[in-house]
Amino acid sequence: MGRTQRFHLDVADHSVTVLTRHDTRETELLVDGKVVGYQRVQARRRRPRIMLTGELPGDPPQPFDITLHTSEPLGDAPTCILELAGRMHPMPQMPPGRVSPVPHDLSLRPLRQIRRLLRRRTGRR
Repeated sequence: MGRTQRFHLDVADHSVTVLTRHDTRETELLVDGKVVGYQRVQARRRRPRIMLTGELPGDPPQPFDITLHTSEPLGDAPTCILELAGRMHPMPQMPPGRVSPVPHDLSLRPLRQIRRLLRRRTGRR
C-alpha cells in the first residue's frame, strides 16, 4: 500500500492543500478543494524537490509557489513551503483523509433532494 501525505494551510480566507501519493509519485495542489496543479514524476526519475504554482482567487488573483522537498533515503521527513507575496510560509503536515470533511447527514441531503425531484418528474412514488 502506498503512502499518502497531506500538507495544509489556510491563507487569506482560502484553503491550500498539497497531496502526495508515493506509490504513483503524484502530487496535487488544491485551492479551496479544487485541483489547480498536478505533477507526476516518472518512477525511474526521483526528484528531491517538486515545484507547483497556483493562484488564490480574488480581484486581483494572488499567484503563489509551492516547493515540496521529498523525503530522502536517510529518513528525513518531507517539508512543504508556500511562497506568497515574497513571504515563505511552512505548510504543516496533516493526517491523510478527506480534504474538507462533511458531516454524514449533510452529505446525503442533496442526494435525497435529487431523488425526490426525479420521483416527482417521472410520476413514481
